[in-house]
Amino acid sequence: MRKNRKLINKLISVIIFLLMAFLLVSFNSFSTERDLNKEQKLGKKLSEDIEKNYEVVENPQKNLLIRQIGNKLAKVSEFKGMNYHFKILKVEGPNAFSIPGGYIYVTYDLFDYIQSDDELAGILAHEIAHVIHNHALKQTRDNTKFTLLTILAVLLTGEPDVGVLGKLTTITFLNQYSRKYEEEADLTATDLLIKTGYNPVGFLTFLERLYAREMFKPEVNLGIFQTHPETEDRINYVKDMLIKKGIDIDRRATTDYLKVDIKYTYEESFCNTAIYIDNTTTLNLRFPIGHELYQKTIETAKNLDKFLSIDLAPYEINVLVEGTATTLSIGNNKIISLDDSETIYLKKTAEEVLQETKNKIKQVLWEFRLKFPFDVKEGLED
Repeated sequence: MRKNRKLINKLISVIIFLLMAFLLVSFNSFSTERDLNKEQKLGKKLSEDIEKNYEVVENPQKNLLIRQIGNKLAKVSEFKGMNYHFKILKVEGPNAFSIPGGYIYVTYDLFDYIQSDDELAGILAHEIAHVIHNHALKQTRDNTKFTLLTILAVLLTGEPDVGVLGKLTTITFLNQYSRKYEEEADLTATDLLIKTGYNPVGFLTFLERLYAREMFKPEVNLGIFQTHPETEDRINYVKDMLIKKGIDIDRRATTDYLKVDIKYTYEESFCNTAIYIDNTTTLNLRFPIGHELYQKTIETAKNLDKFLSIDLAPYEINVLVEGTATTLSIGNNKIISLDDSETIYLKKTAEEVLQETKNKIKQVLWEFRLKFPFDVKEGLED
């Protein structure tokens, strides 16, 4: 009986030992499944093929810009050991993609579509995130059922498997990632942008603008974005993500939307002032040269630029009359106050002038909304 117990105890010990050994081997296999050295070798190989087929643009200013922004984003990542390469390709349409090994490409046409460094940073952050999470090879693994190490071994041979290479190429060039991987890249990109001080709203505004162009100008070549079936879905969850992180979605901060400008013309002893939103005149004033209205118009343009928003509702733009003085405000913010004596050279009352300004602002906002139908909090109808 005692011999049986000893035998059972030994057997249990052996089983526990084998189980621990198995778990250790499994853990080591899992932890070594990613081989950065091989990834970078593969990336170098793929990049050479890409650059044989597409011209690399040598523009010192733009190349310096993407390297500076890209390296700044990569530096704050917790993922270390990857060397990044940022390059510009001469390919029609706005596009960006990454391949294993830290190679990130943007097309030259992309620079015609971005409106700020924040938008460019959002695009680069998204591609860096794909590299960080090894999405290209993971998606290839999901599509082929091979392990990551097997895929690397196959692709690093002298004559790589055409089927595997084709799947990897399709994934990287057309960004055909699963929703799970896209969301992971977007979340990581947002964190990178916040850590580096870039406005993550830039990524949202870029996607929204391309989607709007895709809807209303289908003849424009939009590269990967034209064929991506989930652009609208991604816009929605990127926006939700920003809201959850408490980030104010101020689209004017990352674009040139609703640009406020001021121009002066001089006629004999008078100065004519025009304040524009985009190309629409919203306020005209005429006054003698040297009049204090000159400084007031400068402050008005600054206030308008500060408090103007694409999601303004009609009731937020107000004109208040108190005696001979009239005030135009946006929300609780005063834009300008005028007295009838200051509009006498226009042969109008201050109320008439500022009511016209209010209506012009509403018109500009309405036309903007028709052009870029974002999901803002309210419509602009009265």
